[in-house]
Amino acid sequence: MIKVNITEEFKPLFDPRSVAVIGATNNWNKWGYSTFSSALDGFGGRVYPVNNKREDVLGHKSFKRVMDIPDEVDLAVFVVPAPIVPEVMEDCVQKGVKAAVIISAGFAETGEEGRKLQDEVLSIARKGGIRFVGPNCMGFWSASSRLKAFMFPLQIRSGPIAFVTQGGNLGGAIVMSAFERDVGFHRYISCGCTADIPIEDYIEHFGQDPEVKVILTYIEGLTDGRRFIEKVKKVTQKKPVIALKPGKSEITAKAIKSHSGALSGSNEIYEEAFKKAGVIRVETPEEFLDVAIGFLTQPLPRGRNVAITTPGGSYGVLCADDCSSGGLNVITLSKEIIGELDKMFPPRWSHGNPVDPAGDRNLVAYLKAPEILLKLDDVDSLIFMGFGSFSGFGGSMGSMIQSLGITPEDVPRLDIHSFISLISPLLSAGDSKGEEEFKNLITSVIESGEMDTSFLDDTSSLFTPNGEIKDLTKIFRILDLFLGALVLYWIKTYKKPVIATTFTDSGSHLNLKGGFYCAYPSPHRASRVLIKLVEYEEYLERIK
Repeated sequence: MIKVNITEEFKPLFDPRSVAVIGATNNWNKWGYSTFSSALDGFGGRVYPVNNKREDVLGHKSFKRVMDIPDEVDLAVFVVPAPIVPEVMEDCVQKGVKAAVIISAGFAETGEEGRKLQDEVLSIARKGGIRFVGPNCMGFWSASSRLKAFMFPLQIRSGPIAFVTQGGNLGGAIVMSAFERDVGFHRYISCGCTADIPIEDYIEHFGQDPEVKVILTYIEGLTDGRRFIEKVKKVTQKKPVIALKPGKSEITAKAIKSHSGALSGSNEIYEEAFKKAGVIRVETPEEFLDVAIGFLTQPLPRGRNVAITTPGGSYGVLCADDCSSGGLNVITLSKEIIGELDKMFPPRWSHGNPVDPAGDRNLVAYLKAPEILLKLDDVDSLIFMGFGSFSGFGGSMGSMIQSLGITPEDVPRLDIHSFISLISPLLSAGDSKGEEEFKNLITSVIESGEMDTSFLDDTSSLFTPNGEIKDLTKIFRILDLFLGALVLYWIKTYKKPVIATTFTDSGSHLNLKGGFYCAYPSPHRASRVLIKLVEYEEYLERIK
């Protein structure tokens, strides 16, 4: 095979000017309906339905065969029964189609006869120089062309992640979870049986794309392990590649073969291959996306030393346990640092790492402690626990907010500094020194540009005519913005990871002026992200 630039080779697939959906239909009970609808959603090029029984599909003129389309076709999407795919592929070759997506199932995943059919389709496609995704896949997304070549509609955002998955169901779930967390993809490919394009070729392409910052891959089986290591190792020197790979039992291996037609192989062999290639392996779908967000939002740690701050002792203990069991070093604080923290916290504080103020109502001291720790040379990273989502406390803390005495008369004069003055008593428990410290802290954050203060333009919506607060959630959402901006300020000032957590299942995420802020929903998930950041940094050090 003649070698070509892989970026150019994928251009007809990811940046087509025209798309034909073969099997498009008006019957909403068939995949051809949702696939055609998806392709129409946002794509700027031409989309042609191919249906040999209908004159039009969803108001668009239909064609009996792809060869009947009068214009050039860059990409064909197959949503037809497996037995007729070879015939349709022959038509595509004659038409001069450049790339394809075979959503149809019934190939290698079904056994020997299906594999023969798959080989026949591959032979025809290669005769015409057509590169294709699948078969038995759920399609793909390309942000550069705004093309959703999906078998059913998915909400997806543009962003810096590329994701290739042999599991369409899992891939769709990851995409939807990412959408809810304001995270987006530059490329998303459900690759199915990978008859033509192996996973490592997608990863190689992503490695060359400047829009891609982090690469995800769900792998059930590889055809050529040596080739995978050779190609992917070149990518991981520049960008993190994160893999989720099942197959630790015989039962799982059988399920993989029936699903994607892949041979699972020994778990130990894959573990060694990933290490050689510099791939970061994760264990669960939740960790998959968590770690991707970690790489997008955090600098790499310089070592394994971690400090932990927690507003409650029990979660601090759990976090320390997770960090230690994962190979991180929960450092011992020096007498000098303990003495410095003694001046801030009540006598009952933990006097160690994790730093636990033991229920101190003055939250300002807790917000100052991370800077003391991050300044230390022997602290490589910080896990900052328990303040991810103030907005969840809107109802229970309403009386405290009401006691601040905000009235409608204040609203026209409510600039950023006066707003800080109004909320500082809430966080400092009325301590005058704490109020001043909070004002100085937040003023520094605002001046750093990490936070957009335009929320003050509409503060009148917070009050009723008689002066009662009518939107507590919005007040606490503003506190969330302060907190997120503060974490970003720490990260950029000290150039160390600051992994934040909430104590709720939902976690927290904010798109701020200075970047993306994420608080993970548990100490375990936060520590796992930090462990993977450390693993990748140590890999980069080894290959220097």
